Amino acid sequence: MAITYRTLIEDDWDEWIAGNARGFLDSPEGATAWAEPIRPHFDFDRGIAAFDGDEMVGKTHSIPFSMSVPGGDLPTAGVTAVTVSPTHRRRGVLTELMRRQFDDIRDRGEPLAALWASESLIYGRFGYGMAAQSDRVSIDRRHTEFRADAPEAPGEVRFVAPDAALERWPALHDRLRESRPGMMTRFPYLWRGFVIPNTEKPDDGFTKRLYVEYTGPEGPEGYAIYTVKADWPEGVPRGILRLHELVALNPAAEAALWRYLFGVDLIGTIQADNRPPDDPLLWMLSDPRHLRRIPRDTLWVRILDVPKALEGRAYAADGCLVLDVADDFGPWAAGRFELTVENGRATCRRTDASPDITLGADALGTVYLGDVSPSVLARAGRVEGALEALRLADALFRWHTAPWCIDEF
Repeated sequence: MAITYRTLIEDDWDEWIAGNARGFLDSPEGATAWAEPIRPHFDFDRGIAAFDGDEMVGKTHSIPFSMSVPGGDLPTAGVTAVTVSPTHRRRGVLTELMRRQFDDIRDRGEPLAALWASESLIYGRFGYGMAAQSDRVSIDRRHTEFRADAPEAPGEVRFVAPDAALERWPALHDRLRESRPGMMTRFPYLWRGFVIPNTEKPDDGFTKRLYVEYTGPEGPEGYAIYTVKADWPEGVPRGILRLHELVALNPAAEAALWRYLFGVDLIGTIQADNRPPDDPLLWMLSDPRHLRRIPRDTLWVRILDVPKALEGRAYAADGCLVLDVADDFGPWAAGRFELTVENGRATCRRTDASPDITLGADALGTVYLGDVSPSVLARAGRVEGALEALRLADALFRWHTAPWCIDEF
């Protein structure tokens, strides 16, 4: 029977949940619990599903975020919950879902799509580029002494109740977004459902989430969310502190929150799964060799409207480049574009002029947020251009902070 495709409808919800459970190796109960906060806000018309007869065998969905880009903010489709049934692999289902989704996103006027990839092999062939990374870090508490010149904090760290955190912390998160590319808008239902949940079932022996806030001279300037797990090998306290999120608006707040976390009694190891690659923590430690860091890819970006995307961000230098963009998957980003930057802002238009830089849509997505310079991709064989053009491209696309996506979606 031929595979058919259509927009999701409300009656598809249970099959959508079942597809998530199969695709992401979860139990039906686990998938249902994860989706519960999403259900009242779920836009069915942003979902596309594949059917073999009456059976849903593939699906994709997108959330209409706004993503911080260097010096700006742009509408972005947050692609999520992409699955294909294991019974229907290698039949072109994912390819067709991606094509239809890109058309839908472009028709909505959203110039960018972004996602967290379950496997890094999947999305490059659809024109996504790895645009942001993060570090998984851990450190033995015995090696957490700060340097003498680490920032001092005139304020204090205190526990706060969940309701107080929900009232004050979204503003702190939004202020961080202004300076950090790659961060998505965080809707109230995401705060309540995933960041500071009403109900939370501790797992693996960890406690429920604990919430602390740093208050400086101007009021709240940062916060941390963490859980702890007791461990007493041979009677020696060697508990684990797992940091879920740390947001700080200035160096004093950052240092104060880390000092607090490193000072929690009965802890042997401090862990964090998602820290920005330019985290200053490494440079505050007296003995930085003991900070274990494992890099991983996080945000993948797909540009669907090149002029709108390139004009929507700021640049670190001025200049003019002609970019020849190849889009092997479709027509969305293909073409030759003249990028002209004056006073840090750009105009971008199609042109027939000779190209200075030649690259694929995936490479353009990779350099877009400033994580990797075009000359690095040139050395990897993914960008072509003369040395002078590559140096100008490096100067244009770099940014003063590394991109970081704090929310996995």
